[in-house]
Amino acid sequence: MITTDPNSADTPLEIIKSGLLDLTIHKAENLEKCDIFGKGDPYVVAILNGQKIHKTTVKHSTQQPSFNETKQSLLSDVTKSHLTLNVYDEDKFGADTFLGSVEFNLVRLRTSHLEFKALPLERSEKEAHGSLYISLSFNPMPIINPILVNPYK
Repeated sequence: MITTDPNSADTPLEIIKSGLLDLTIHKAENLEKCDIFGKGDPYVVAILNGQKIHKTTVKHSTQQPSFNETKQSLLSDVTKSHLTLNVYDEDKFGADTFLGSVEFNLVRLRTSHLEFKALPLERSEKEAHGSLYISLSFNPMPIINPILVNPYK
């Protein structure tokens, strides 16, 4: 018997790999000051499996921005999904300045979720400053494969 309960032992693995990702970008703290005049104008870009899924609003004149923005995205396979959160400082003249990023392999979300966690920003060319506070959860949504399930049996 096939069940739609993703936690059931009878549920095929193909069913529990897909689902809904809930991402909340709460805030950032202690961001690097990049502007000569005044404070930064930070924002966050969320990239899921190489595709941009969300850009927060720009928070002007702060190094401690509060975003409190949530994005939901469908995942076909959480075990092969990767999330990158890039933090930038908006520049009025020229290209925006990259402040750092947080990378997350979403396979860990199959068995747990992340609640209001501070993650340090990373940057390869020099030390990044600051942290990004996020929440992440994965809610399994069964996708019944017609090859696996015959409704006429």
